Amino acid sequence: MNVIDKDFISKLLGDVEEAINIISQHILKPFKNLTRPERSEIRYYIIVLAEALTATGYHIVRRFYSIKPETPIHSFKILVEKDLMTESEFNDIVKLLKLRNLLLPRYWVIDDKRIYNEAKKNFKNIITFIERIRDVFEI
Repeated sequence: MNVIDKDFISKLLGDVEEAINIISQHILKPFKNLTRPERSEIRYYIIVLAEALTATGYHIVRRFYSIKPETPIHSFKILVEKDLMTESEFNDIVKLLKLRNLLLPRYWVIDDKRIYNEAKKNFKNIITFIERIRDVFEI
């Protein structure tokens, strides 16, 4: 097994936490009270969150387990197989990745209410996952 780049993972996990914090602040407001920039910021930080989690998963799987995943979802499946991620965490991250995939190519036709409702769902599993990463790798 190889060694992960703890500074790189720490930066990515910081991005995850920042994105969750910003999204969480916005979703405290009722949807109808969100400004256009706030709705756009929610979209943006969902993408940031998904990208940081993807990079984290790829890095750990490639560097620590010396496995080359075929897709982001495959990297998270490997983490489940290696008991570094629970099925529940995996399912939440897959939903987030699918939401991100809707945002990027079809950014102009996205239903902001749907994005808001998805963001209102709890980030608890993602937070638990990144805390485990910090503990396991002593970051």
